[in-house]
Amino acid sequence: MAFIRFSLAALGVSALVATATPVSAQNVHISRLYEQVLENINYTEPGHVLDSFGVVRVDEGQAIRLALDVPANTSVQVMGDCDEDCIDLDLGVYNSVGKLLGEDRLDDYYPIVTFVSEADGRIELELDLVDCETSYCYTAYSVFIEGAE
Repeated sequence: MAFIRFSLAALGVSALVATATPVSAQNVHISRLYEQVLENINYTEPGHVLDSFGVVRVDEGQAIRLALDVPANTSVQVMGDCDEDCIDLDLGVYNSVGKLLGEDRLDDYYPIVTFVSEADGRIELELDLVDCETSYCYTAYSVFIEGAE
């Protein structure tokens, strides 16, 4: 009876270790993306400061949209980043009614879009994971706005 309990406990620990490994790998990707977001501060246009950022998982060949608010009638620069498995990430920025404000569809994993927000300040970011070495990649976005404190 003690052997059965020990075996079940060992099996439970083995299952926990097996499921924890991917989570730890995910954390490494997410940590590196946050570091990249901080590095983007050095590359943004003069007078722009970090307003918001985030990390999301996107399946290869898929696009996701994220709705955000930025100050109205303000210069905005959005930068995208991708983890080490990423080959091509594209970025489109739309206003509240779906009009394209800017896009970067180059064959790279570091899209940058600069535009002036409209009166309502509502935007949608479209992150399109065109190519990834795995079935999904972690992507990040950084939103920089001009003149904010």
